[in-house]
Amino acid sequence: MLRTFVSSALRSVCRAPPAFAVQQTQRACFSQLIKASFPAQNHNNLMPANSLTPAGSPMLLPLSSPALSALPTRSVTKFSLIKGKRKSVKAVIKRFKRLDWGAWIRTHTGRHKKMFKKSMELRRRLRQHVFTNATQSWLLDKMVTSYWRRPKHYIDDPYAPYHKRDEYFATKSKSFKV
Repeated sequence: MLRTFVSSALRSVCRAPPAFAVQQTQRACFSQLIKASFPAQNHNNLMPANSLTPAGSPMLLPLSSPALSALPTRSVTKFSLIKGKRKSVKAVIKRFKRLDWGAWIRTHTGRHKKMFKKSMELRRRLRQHVFTNATQSWLLDKMVTSYWRRPKHYIDDPYAPYHKRDEYFATKSKSFKV
């Protein structure tokens, strides 16, 4: 449906002369379509789009247009080619650690870079870890398989104090009286 909409929009907007080559015609049609879709209202945040236009025709596009902005991707493989199973995102496993009660913990970014410039307070803060919020934890849970969501038990785990959260009712550990 989107393809038919774009092709019909290109046909209605584009009036290219037959002397143009096919690629230049498509480029001109695309630039005219974008120009028609995004009228320049605020001239402060405009940039030249020379790569989209044929030579000699100046055009300005807004910086926030969907054609220029990159959308974030999570690159989750829902069905692998070999076994057809869901796969974990390796970057999440490398950068984050899941605690037993469901939160994720990570280190500060850039904590080893240009340490000579940073104050002692900032160095101390960069040595500490950061908890993710509920939205980030929910997203990270979707990016890994159930194996990584299960509690792991390591010998001399440096994160052992973080695995318990007894100050909240929902995550309080059970204490049995004998």
